[in-house]
Amino acid sequence: MTDNTRARTPLFALKAMVKEVQDITQDMRFRDPAGTRPVPLSVYEQALPIPKRKAPPPEENVSQTIDYQEEIEEDAVFKCPWCVVKLENGSIPGINEMQEVTFAVCFGIFNESLDNNGHMEIMNLIQRVYERFSVNPLLDGQYTCTGKFEWAVQDEDTYPYYFGAILTGFKFQGFRRENKYL
Repeated sequence: MTDNTRARTPLFALKAMVKEVQDITQDMRFRDPAGTRPVPLSVYEQALPIPKRKAPPPEENVSQTIDYQEEIEEDAVFKCPWCVVKLENGSIPGINEMQEVTFAVCFGIFNESLDNNGHMEIMNLIQRVYERFSVNPLLDGQYTCTGKFEWAVQDEDTYPYYFGAILTGFKFQGFRRENKYL
């Protein structure tokens, strides 16, 4: 059910897209670098989390006179599986015209299979996004998919990590000019 009082803004569209990607991938499971068990896709808004700093493990033969140990930074890019929904750009062609925003839905997964086929999981994720908005172009009852899609997978060998993305746009009515004399 659509609530007409909701704000139609790029930031609300971003939040709606994050929720939609969570919904369309909720039944999918992926390997994680720790290798414990299949895990769901973590979906983030606009960027990966800032990497955490952790102290290196203590070494037995380290001199007691060393006062400083360099901290190790966890690389967020390789904390797979993840998805980042990024608000790429937007346009408002004129007053009282539809606003358009473009999203990049980026994926990173880990697949240590010796078949080197992690690209298949990336393509399945891209296909889910494409299929969802091709069949039903409405997002959150107020944003309409333009029907334009572009996708890509990484062109470098990054085994066992695989990356890809799909871009698509949405249109929605922005603010309307007021006329006090009508």
